[in-house]
Amino acid sequence: MDRTEFMALDPQDKADKLNMLIGEGKTQKEAMGAFGITIKDLMATQVLFSKAEGVFISKAVGGFSNFHSDTTADAAK
Repeated sequence: MDRTEFMALDPQDKADKLNMLIGEGKTQKEAMGAFGITIKDLMATQVLFSKAEGVFISKAVGGFSNFHSDTTADAAK
């Protein structure tokens, strides 16, 4: 599978393909290199590498999220 075919996959399929290589003993960089992709490519499609778990994950958060916004207007400033 080349880079173009890989990038056409949905995010979860991308993570699954990369994790298959991780399961075979490849490093994060080796797995990405197998498909000719960079970390920028993955970030653009919401696929991230979880260092804690040692696997690629798909995060469907899309767009800008501010998890610390004050939506109640009652919090101390």
